[in-house]
Amino acid sequence: MVARGRGAIVNIGSGASIVVPSHPLYAIYAATKVYVDQLSRSLYVEYKSYGIDVQCQVPLYVSTRMASEVAFVEKPSLFVPSAEKYADAAVRFVGRGARCTPYWAHSVQWFVASLLPDALLDAWRLSIGITRMKLTRR
Repeated sequence: MVARGRGAIVNIGSGASIVVPSHPLYAIYAATKVYVDQLSRSLYVEYKSYGIDVQCQVPLYVSTRMASEVAFVEKPSLFVPSAEKYADAAVRFVGRGARCTPYWAHSVQWFVASLLPDALLDAWRLSIGITRMKLTRR
């Protein structure tokens, strides 16, 4: 890519590391996604002058098999796009900065979350984690 003077690297992060202040009971997952975001940002700065775009896309829930097993999200909805809808949005955002949330409804959720106090978001995420743990133990 450096030799050609152009290219793109797209990494997939998670709202678990950026949108909410904590992700209790899923700390390792969230921490690895923070790493992906920081790596992407650093590479973006290093390689932008070479014509290479490095981007971390930050989705929230997407209706996938993994989401149904881990997050109990089974069907697409307004705020949970299908993998195909997310991919369509994601492709359109390649090259639009170091970090983005390509799916419009995720951007709305991110904005609303930014208005709420961290303590409220922390309590909400903890309650979701506890509920998921109880459901998986059945």
